[in-house]
Amino acid sequence: MARVAILIAGNVLFGTGLFFHAFLYNFYLEALNLSEVVMGHAAAALTAGGLAALLPAGWLVDRLGSKTAVSSAALIGGVGLSLGAIVTTPVWIYAAAVVAGAGGGLWRVAVAPILMGITDQRNRPRAFAWNVGLLVASGGVAMAVAGSVPEWLTRAWSFERLEAVRIALLVGAGGTVSSVSLFLILQRPNHVAAAAADTRLAGRKAPSSAGVARELLPLVALVAAWMLGPGLAAPFFNIYFSRIHDLGIDRIGLVFAAAHLAWGVAVFGSGEVAARFGVQRVLTVSLLLFAPAIWGMAVSGAVTVAMALYLLQGLVSPVTNPLIDQALLERAPPRRHGAVSSWRNAAADVSAMVGASVGGGVLSSRSFHTLFVSSGTVGLLGALGLIAALRYAAKNEIPKEELGQA
Repeated sequence: MARVAILIAGNVLFGTGLFFHAFLYNFYLEALNLSEVVMGHAAAALTAGGLAALLPAGWLVDRLGSKTAVSSAALIGGVGLSLGAIVTTPVWIYAAAVVAGAGGGLWRVAVAPILMGITDQRNRPRAFAWNVGLLVASGGVAMAVAGSVPEWLTRAWSFERLEAVRIALLVGAGGTVSSVSLFLILQRPNHVAAAAADTRLAGRKAPSSAGVARELLPLVALVAAWMLGPGLAAPFFNIYFSRIHDLGIDRIGLVFAAAHLAWGVAVFGSGEVAARFGVQRVLTVSLLLFAPAIWGMAVSGAVTVAMALYLLQGLVSPVTNPLIDQALLERAPPRRHGAVSSWRNAAADVSAMVGASVGGGVLSSRSFHTLFVSSGTVGLLGALGLIAALRYAAKNEIPKEELGQA
C-alpha cells in the first residue's frame, strides 16, 4: 500500500491549486468587476481545456504510462493556475483556464488507471474511496486556508482585495506544481499483475476496442447526463452564500471547509460499505440524494438549512465518482483503462462545461431558485437513466463461476 499512499499524497498536493481556484476565482473576477457570464465562461473554459486534453491523455496513459501522464499534468496544471491569477482580461482569463483545465484533465485520466494497476479487486473499493475521501477532506482544509489568506493579507498588510486574492491563488498553484516531486518517485503500476488478480476478468476473452466502445460508451453518455445536473449549480455556490445569505469570504471558506471534511469522512465510509455490499447498491442510493437536496436549497430561506442542504447535495458527487470509475474500468481490459478513463472524464468535462455556461446564463437572467430547480430536475432524470443502464449491464455480465470456462 506504499504506492497508494504516495499517489494519494501527490493527489492532495495537486488538488490544492484546484481547490484554491474553485473557491476564490469568482471573487477574483468579481474584484475585476466582471459579470456572472464571465464567471460561467471561465468555469466552462477550465473544463473545455480538460476536455481537449482527454483523448490525448488516454493515449498517453496507454502508450507511455500513467506515471509520465500524471507528472506532466502537475506541471501543465500549475502553469495554467498561475497564469489565471495574473491575467485580467476575459480572453486571457479563458486561455489560462484552458491550460489549467488541460493539466487537470490529464491528471484525472491518469489517476484511476494507476489505482487499478496497484490494487486488486479485494482492496480496490477502499483504495478508490480513500483517494477521493482524502482529496475531498484536504480540499476542505485548502478552502479554509484559501478563504482566510485574503482576509489576513487585507487586515495585516493592507493589501487591496484584488491583490490579496491573487496572492492566495498563486499559493494554491504552487501546491499543484510541487506535487510532481511525489509523482516522479512513484513506481510504475503493474497492470498485468493487477489484471491477473482480478477475478472479474480472469479467463475472459479480451474484448476488441470496438467491443469495449459498444459496451461502455452508452454508459458514459448516461454518466454525462447525470453529471449535467450538479454541473449547472456547482460553480455558483460561493456567490450564492455571499449574495443570498450575506456571508463574507472567510466565513464561506469555513462553510466549504466543514462540508469537504464531512464529505471526506462519508467517502471513506462509502468505500467500506461498497466493499461489503457492492458498488451498485451504494451508487443507486447516492445518486438519488442529489435532487431533493438541491430543490431544498431553492426554497430555503434560513442559512443553517441552506448549509445543511449544501452539505447533502455536495456529498453525492465525491461518493459516486469513484464508484462510477470502478463500474466502468472493471468492465474494460487493462490495456484500455486509459481510453475508458478519458471517456469517463470527457463525460464529466462536457457536463461541467455546458452546465457552467448555461448555469451562468440562467443566474444572470433569472435567479438562484430557477437555477437550483433546473439542476435538481436534470440530475434526477440523469440518475434514473444511469441506474437503469448499470442494472441492465450487470444482468448481462458473465457470472463469476463461469469466467474460467469463457
